[in-house]
Amino acid sequence: MAGLLALASGATEAGKKNDTVIWLTEFETPTYDFYAQVQREGVILSKHIWDTLVDVDPVSGEIKPHLATSVAFINPTTIEVKLRQGVKFHNGDPLTADDVVYTITWQNDPANTNVVARSRTSWIRQAEKVDPYTVRLHLHEPFAPAFAYLVAEVPIYPAAYTKANGSEGMSRAPVGTGPYKVTEVTRGKQIVLERNKDYFGGLKGQPRIGKIVMRVVPEYNTQIAELLSGNADFIWRIPKDQAERMKSRRGIKIMVGDTMRIGYMSFDITGRPGAQAEPLRKVEVRQAITHAINRKAIVDQMLGGGTVLDLSCYPSQIGCASKGAARYDYNPAKAKALLAKAGYPGGFEIDLYGNRDRQLAEAMMGDLAKVGIKVRLQMLQSAPLRDKVRKGEVPLSFRTWGSGSLNDAAGSTGYFFGKGPDNTTQDARVTELIRKADTEIDLPKRLALYDQAHKLIAQNAYWVPLWSYVYFYAMTDDLQFQPTPDEIPHLYRASWK
Repeated sequence: MAGLLALASGATEAGKKNDTVIWLTEFETPTYDFYAQVQREGVILSKHIWDTLVDVDPVSGEIKPHLATSVAFINPTTIEVKLRQGVKFHNGDPLTADDVVYTITWQNDPANTNVVARSRTSWIRQAEKVDPYTVRLHLHEPFAPAFAYLVAEVPIYPAAYTKANGSEGMSRAPVGTGPYKVTEVTRGKQIVLERNKDYFGGLKGQPRIGKIVMRVVPEYNTQIAELLSGNADFIWRIPKDQAERMKSRRGIKIMVGDTMRIGYMSFDITGRPGAQAEPLRKVEVRQAITHAINRKAIVDQMLGGGTVLDLSCYPSQIGCASKGAARYDYNPAKAKALLAKAGYPGGFEIDLYGNRDRQLAEAMMGDLAKVGIKVRLQMLQSAPLRDKVRKGEVPLSFRTWGSGSLNDAAGSTGYFFGKGPDNTTQDARVTELIRKADTEIDLPKRLALYDQAHKLIAQNAYWVPLWSYVYFYAMTDDLQFQPTPDEIPHLYRASWK
């Protein structure tokens, strides 16, 4: 019935015959202006509509020039960018240095109140036009993850179009240089992208599918019905049990992809009023909790895949490595001994706050109960929970983090243990190591600093790194698609069989 309704409403027909991928997703972004939102669908669309100065080589994984022909530090606080000539925006405007300068200046302007994540560009003090195709980015201080930020956080907007139309206009009719141009925006329903026949290619290559339609369908059951009836081609983030039931369906392909989104448990040990976390201030208690959770069993039996983590970051992220950091295996007996050593031989009671994945939280509660820790689960929405954590009102929390697809430990370890409102440990030694690491542009020295930080974090059990999440994708078997860990379906790289 859902499929018949979709066809009756005049929706674009899916499939190879029509050279159209219809992608169904649960959420719609509040705006299609990339800089005015942080939702995952907005990040994905940005990769199709806009381009960045540098991007990730899909073969080597290295960061290389994309809109640029070269990008390099000419001194510790200045990056020089040489732009590719001949690139055009979807409205025909040529890409020049003016567009790069305007994009960064506009995002850093305090008067631009639409910006929701100023950290995307605030590390740049000034963008300077040197000549029509050369820009210098002057930084406040040396910033080692600069190139990773340029990949994930800084799509280039057309200056003249943005000046004339502002954030609202960019949301109604987005304009970029990307492999697809927007031809329709119907709020609450869909956004239609058509192949940019004049695309320059670069690291993304030429798009091979003519049209992509992102339709908003909040219910997974409806999404599945649409896919099975042939009215959709691609759905993602579907529950594991439903994905497994679809494996035997003819004409449907199920794929599983590891992602950069990680689960973690954090402790508030700062002693702030209201934290009610006295047991957690003892390192043996935190170590006991880490030993008590059977992370591998949860990954294998409940998530259906993923990576058991030892560090506060995703393994592919630059700086996410340490040979000397303590590893905590699943060992309930050791957990009990550590609790007794800390003065809690009979365990204790504590509140655990979360905002998603109740079943996973309950599985961990069961593990903790086996060593004597009785947990009361408090489920909140994401924003209220974040606010309570920042106020010091949450002793123990279970949350997830995607690093904004930033393939650098600055987006995870650096975020939670640096100078910021979400640092619940406030260890000055770790914070200083993070500061030094993220201002050290000599890579071996930077990696050594992150190594030291990871050792301190693990030694003191400041976090329980849990696992990476996998996504289950379902699609017509005519579609050639490759999942990537950045949580971005790169449909511009997809093709038909």
